[in-house]
Amino acid sequence: MDYEKVHLSLLISAMISYLTLVCVSSKATHIVGDRVGWASPGYNGFYENWSRNVTFNVGDVLLFQYNPGLSTVVHVNKDDYDHCTTRNVMQTYFRGNSSITLDHPGEYFFFCSVGKHCEAGQKLQISVSQGNPPSKTS
Repeated sequence: MDYEKVHLSLLISAMISYLTLVCVSSKATHIVGDRVGWASPGYNGFYENWSRNVTFNVGDVLLFQYNPGLSTVVHVNKDDYDHCTTRNVMQTYFRGNSSITLDHPGEYFFFCSVGKHCEAGQKLQISVSQGNPPSKTS
């Protein structure tokens, strides 16, 4: 028996199984705004343009990169988002580099509550899909 071939075959099989598991079970982390991060963008629509090319699924993580004191992340409902108000805040993040797991499908709304950052375009609306259902094991 050629033990080197058997060993190589087992190694390849294990690698394929591992990669399949990682690809099926891993969720994405999205750095909001890419290199700009979470900051006053300079024009309205920046974060809308950023999110337009991203697919968000349940289990994915949004990473808001910002300096404490210069920005916040406020998770709000649509009405507060549309009017840059904080009447119905679901969650506030202010310590910098905040990670938010998208735990259900639907619409999510975020903005910065510092000064007039929201009115200046530091706001993000995304749609989250259920994603691919987990594969059934027998």
